[in-house]
Amino acid sequence: MSHYAAWHGRVVWFGIILNMFFVFPLVLAPGWLLGLLNIPLDQLIWARASGMLLFIIIVFYIPATWDLKRYRATAWFSIFPSRTFGATFFTVAVFLFGQPVGFLSIAIVDGFIGITTFILLLLVTLEERKMGSPVAIK
Repeated sequence: MSHYAAWHGRVVWFGIILNMFFVFPLVLAPGWLLGLLNIPLDQLIWARASGMLLFIIIVFYIPATWDLKRYRATAWFSIFPSRTFGATFFTVAVFLFGQPVGFLSIAIVDGFIGITTFILLLLVTLEERKMGSPVAIK
């Protein structure tokens, strides 16, 4: 495993852990988290549902940390569309549609992890090509 691939796995796991800081409160105590982020919501079932959906999404990030060559497509999908769309959606929601600033916390996590894993995955790909053993996306 290359140096960049090892760091890619570490950053993906760091992102999963950061996401779990949203998952547990959204599922178990959504009123507390939404109050902390100053996000109004009348029916907390939607917050709980989004927490469960976030958990389901981040589970799909795990296989690429086990075997990046085998699950290369999954690694790219965790960046495009997952992290990219999450960061873009919440940034646009706050700055263009006046949604509460608390949503930026989600955009920042997705943006930071997405950009970092993109750079690392790109470096892994370039290194593999340089060594003459590129990995195809299947």
